[in-house]
Amino acid sequence: MPPRPDRPLLAKIGLDCAYACAVVAVTVAGGFGLQALLAIAPSASLFSCGVMFVAWRRGIAAAVAAIVMAILAFDYFFLPPVHSFVVQWHDVPQLVFFAAAALFVAYLCDSYRRANDARRRAEAELRASEQRVAEAQRELKLTVDSIPAMLSVYRPDGVHSLVNKTWMDYTGLSLEQAVQNGGTLFHPDDPEREAWCRALANGEPMATEAPIRGADGTFQWFSIRRAPLRDAGGRILKWFSIGFNIEDRKIAEDALRDREARLAATERELRLTLDLIPTLAWRTAADGSADYLNQRWLDYTGLSLEAARGWGWISVVHPDDRAQLHDRWQEMLASHRPGEIEARMRRLDGSYRWFLFRAEAHRGDDGEVVGWYGTNTDIEDRKRAEFELQRSRLYLAEAQKLSKTGSFAWNAAADRHLWSDETYQIAEIESATVVTTDLLLQRIHPDDRLKMINELGRARDGAEAWDYEIRMVMPDQSSKQLRVVARRLHDGEGAGEIVGALMDITETRRAQQALNAARTSLAHAGRIATLGEISATIAHEVNQPLAAIVANGQACLRFLDRAQPDLDDVRGAVEWIVKDGNRAAEVIRRVRGLMKKADPERRQVGLDGIVSEVVALIQNEIHSHGIVLCCDFDGAPPVAVDHVQLQQVVLNLIVNAIEAMHEVADRPRRLMISTFRDEAGRAVVAVEDSGIGLPANWQTLFDPFVSSKPSGLGMGLPICRSIIEEHGGQLWARSNADRPGATFQFALAPAAEIERAAE
Repeated sequence: MPPRPDRPLLAKIGLDCAYACAVVAVTVAGGFGLQALLAIAPSASLFSCGVMFVAWRRGIAAAVAAIVMAILAFDYFFLPPVHSFVVQWHDVPQLVFFAAAALFVAYLCDSYRRANDARRRAEAELRASEQRVAEAQRELKLTVDSIPAMLSVYRPDGVHSLVNKTWMDYTGLSLEQAVQNGGTLFHPDDPEREAWCRALANGEPMATEAPIRGADGTFQWFSIRRAPLRDAGGRILKWFSIGFNIEDRKIAEDALRDREARLAATERELRLTLDLIPTLAWRTAADGSADYLNQRWLDYTGLSLEAARGWGWISVVHPDDRAQLHDRWQEMLASHRPGEIEARMRRLDGSYRWFLFRAEAHRGDDGEVVGWYGTNTDIEDRKRAEFELQRSRLYLAEAQKLSKTGSFAWNAAADRHLWSDETYQIAEIESATVVTTDLLLQRIHPDDRLKMINELGRARDGAEAWDYEIRMVMPDQSSKQLRVVARRLHDGEGAGEIVGALMDITETRRAQQALNAARTSLAHAGRIATLGEISATIAHEVNQPLAAIVANGQACLRFLDRAQPDLDDVRGAVEWIVKDGNRAAEVIRRVRGLMKKADPERRQVGLDGIVSEVVALIQNEIHSHGIVLCCDFDGAPPVAVDHVQLQQVVLNLIVNAIEAMHEVADRPRRLMISTFRDEAGRAVVAVEDSGIGLPANWQTLFDPFVSSKPSGLGMGLPICRSIIEEHGGQLWARSNADRPGATFQFALAPAAEIERAAE
């Protein structure tokens, strides 16, 4: 099937022909007009103008059609024969020339038209291109300025030639300022400058990260990429640079690095903690097989991690404990409950120590056990401590039983009593009995019940310490003498508990009473012995008043034998007899007082009076040995003592001083007896002699049966010290500092101080 003609082409051909026809018609009409009006015969040039017009307006195809139509019209209307298409031979050259000229002119006009159209189209396209370029430039500039990155263009020497709005907004600099100060935007210590210089020198693209100073003066990190643009010869025309703000990324990276560092540090710390904690830590799978054991566990047992994994760890458990441990572990695995058990583990050196095995189940999100975490805590010391505690308890119980001492604790607020077994034994109360304060008061001796109530009241009033004796009635109605020593323990809150000891001192008190009786007898014997030593003095003291009585009686008889008795003389003689009788009676009373065997009785007396009484009794003995006696009473305070016992001490010290000066012949024999108050407020009696002084081991003088006298028993000073210490005092000796002899002295607390302490 032949191709169908192109309709636009046919339409154009038709339009060209119609246009050419119209122009030729107008030309013919013009020719007729010129002929009619101006009588000018139309020429081929007129039709050439029509052809030129058609070629100019419609192109070469329409011009050809116009040439054909013009030749036909010119021949038909203007060449003879008119109105005929017959061509004369002489007109052929003219028509050919016309056709060639017209065709040439049409070609020229068409070419000019085409060139002009091309020029107009080129100009239009140029204007359109310029518009598109301007629009593209505007769009590019808007795009470049809108890009959230710092874009810039550099000349080949590295100087800015273009910067985008983002660049200017961040730096606060214009392009001109960037040209002058662009190099100051980077941190002085940043290596970006060196990298940029190297890139400019070698022409290679660069990529770096550097902090850039912003308009506010702060630096933020940017990722910078720069690449050169080269011509065909490879010469760099310019550099393109783009910088992305990576401050947030840097902060995130720093934070990430910090977190990673912290996480790594935490992991190291956790690992270090697990390896250094003072216990053996481990982890097992759900079936109980070990998959991790810390370094301390491995170091302790000497096993490697590979050897201990699975069930290899059980090899370090003591053979006697493995079965029990295995059964308990299987029980925990089956019950999915935490638990613990004690077993012995072998150390690297082969020794075994007790450990506490503890395990806790690790459950997943579904609640199922996915593993177990556990520790092995060394309890060897605790085990030994428990053993020692158990043994100490046995020892304590036995010691309490042997010493008849029980312990107790009492919470006064709750009236809760905690007694040891020996306390129950002492009180003869069943250990199952609930002890209360009322029960105790019922068992206290009626005469001591008020005292017990007072002591209980002191406890409720906040007293801190107790030390008292009480009697308790036993079920068989016998009584025991008990000593209670206690103090309050504070636990930071409340009044605390009272803890103490209960001692059965019944036998002790009986022994003490027997000892006191023996001591009293011994002291009495000592006094008798001392009186025996000064019996000559006592006889002299008694004989003097008796001889005076006899003499005065004889004188009285002589006065009465007179014829006229002088009653005044008789009265005077009788008065002397009475005085001498009283004097003898006083001597006998003093001797009887020393010889009397009676229970000690303390009362408040003055030391000056006691010393004076003893001196009066032994004064003749002192003078008979050529001793100079000096007494210095300097206001010693009154004391609460047994009068006779203290007389015995003073008498014994004076007698010892007399005997110490018996061998002295090269110096005066001097005895100084003084009483005074010392710096501590005590009453002191000092007996100073000028005798031979103290031996090198003078401390033994106070030991029983140690005497410096050949015939001495060595009981005088021990008895004296016993008496003084029983009175709460102190007896000691010292050598005289700047003169021969020694000083024996004792000190007693004042009676007022003892009364205050008793209150």
